[in-house]
Amino acid sequence: MFRIGRVLSALAKMSSLLGTICIVLMMLHVTADVIGRYVFNAPLPGTIVMVAHYYMIILVFLGLGVAEEKRAHISVEFLTDMMPKTVQGWLSVFSGALTVVVVALLVISGYSEAMKKTRSGASMEQGSQMVEIWQSYWAIPLGAALMVMIAAYKVVSALSGQRSGLNETDDAKFIND
Repeated sequence: MFRIGRVLSALAKMSSLLGTICIVLMMLHVTADVIGRYVFNAPLPGTIVMVAHYYMIILVFLGLGVAEEKRAHISVEFLTDMMPKTVQGWLSVFSGALTVVVVALLVISGYSEAMKKTRSGASMEQGSQMVEIWQSYWAIPLGAALMVMIAAYKVVSALSGQRSGLNETDDAKFIND
């Protein structure tokens, strides 16, 4: 059981690395576009499409699994903190199971949409060029699937009482205190 958590943590770490690479590439791409536009009067074609349909989509959706592992999603606990620990535990399991169901629906619909866009070879026009965007649609089901796997694993490990092996942090607790 612990090994599964280590594998999921490794996947989340790879996802985080891809997100970091996207941030750096986006920064370099936008900087090159601005320099090209205002210094050489020759902007890079497709910058807006690349930022909106690649970098941002990858950042947001691949970050879902990382946020789930680190418990970095927004939560309001002012009522649950007053409840007994056992009730808090069961509410945590319930919210984890609900997360799995809702995000699994996102995986299914994201996969369906990605298949449609792949089949049609979706692209967008920017200026006089066409930029293919169908590839970016795959970040949605992949990122959501990682979140589902991590959330489901957290529910199973909470119910079994075994150590999860995930790299969870309680940084949010320190921020709120």
